[in-house]
Amino acid sequence: MMPNASLSADFAIVGGGLAGLVAANRATELGCSVILLEAGRESLYPANSRYAGGVFHIAFRDIAAATEVLQQAIVEASEGLRDEALAHAMATDGLRVVDWLARHGAEFGRGGEYPFMGHMLMPFSLRETGFQNHWRGKGGDLLLQRLEATFAASGGRFIRDARARELQMTGGRCSGVSAQTGQGEDLLIEARAVLLADGGFQGNAAMVRKYISPRPEHLCKRGAGTGMGDGIRMAQAAGAAVTGMDKFYGHVQCAGALHDESLWPYPVLDIVASSAIVVDGAGRRFTDEGLGGVAIANAVAALDEPLSSFVILDEAIWSGPGGAFLLPPNPALERLGATIHRANDIETLAAKLGMQAHTLKRTLQEYNEALAGGRLDTLSPRRTVKPATLATGPWPINGPGYLAIALCAGMTYTMGGVVIDANGQALDEGHRPIPGLYAAGATTGGIEGGANAGYVGGLAKAAVFGLRSAEAVARDLEVSA
Repeated sequence: MMPNASLSADFAIVGGGLAGLVAANRATELGCSVILLEAGRESLYPANSRYAGGVFHIAFRDIAAATEVLQQAIVEASEGLRDEALAHAMATDGLRVVDWLARHGAEFGRGGEYPFMGHMLMPFSLRETGFQNHWRGKGGDLLLQRLEATFAASGGRFIRDARARELQMTGGRCSGVSAQTGQGEDLLIEARAVLLADGGFQGNAAMVRKYISPRPEHLCKRGAGTGMGDGIRMAQAAGAAVTGMDKFYGHVQCAGALHDESLWPYPVLDIVASSAIVVDGAGRRFTDEGLGGVAIANAVAALDEPLSSFVILDEAIWSGPGGAFLLPPNPALERLGATIHRANDIETLAAKLGMQAHTLKRTLQEYNEALAGGRLDTLSPRRTVKPATLATGPWPINGPGYLAIALCAGMTYTMGGVVIDANGQALDEGHRPIPGLYAAGATTGGIEGGANAGYVGGLAKAAVFGLRSAEAVARDLEVSA
């Protein structure tokens, strides 16, 4: 099909989130002509980085920490992936990208008591519950607006309402990308390099069902939900390899968040779930709560019925860890109308949940005995005890007063995607670079996920590899000029 219009540039970028806008601005600074395609049509188009909490950290470590500390934290978090080249790139350039963003309109401050919150976008988010109150006019939203304005003022071309469809390949090299506008017009961008930065596939129910959960309709959308997997699909068609497709970044939400946006993206139940136990509909533990909220959310999503799980706790946990963090679930959940089951004894609680009391009692007994005896690693599943980041460690559940909250897995973005090198260049199944093709942000895999759904920091990952890919493209164009 002949395009209705054809444009050309040195560098074509798919996606106007943080990765795409960082790359667009950096490439323009380095003398490249750049066209950016964004599928959203609104002025404040949906983007995960617009809605993000704004914390620039690396694997829950201060992004200003020593490179070797950050690299080791990434490698440990993403057990099973072990791409130390990507870990080194991110650990090396994390602080550099924060400094670059500060020169391009980002305002940073200390956003909380935890060490990893030392560089958080201002005005601070994570101060109000519910989606509509969470992001507008806050750090992530303002940063994207400023980066877009700077890009346009520097001569870059930003095209809204244009969804990329297919990569153009010439002699094994990526030479452009075709797109379709919301008006049905076909557009061809001829370019010497293309960056795929359109997010993951969290908005694509078929892909989520294939890789992550049998019931995608029972997962809570925590972010923009706009990642349709287009970049991953186009890259695969061009010969790129993918990795780590079975994990996502998200949090443990209460089940009511599935239909009530006042209950997401915050408050979350990560700290509560990490301090107590999480059980399935039969009253049995099914995951290692000590791995933290991201891993628990992945385990919930993988259940045959993701809405069948509960966190079981007592009043001591609810008033302790339940009241911790910036937007604690206690008292926010009850104020917002979420259902919390309470009982004076386990038999009554089990009856309210439709469980066999003897099963739930045995689960609690085994957990409490293992905790008291220092034998959490003998549980099945085992219970990890990690150094505190957002967790307080396991608490006994002895009452008085027992609580249960139905859970829902909240998905923000998928962690798997295109295999890249440290410069963001897409690699094929033989780990060979595909000339002219780059990827960044949630379109990529290989640094997050693994056996424990390790999370290394979505904003930092997007910005670092957006920056590095732009610099690699500029070097390549200078050499080939």
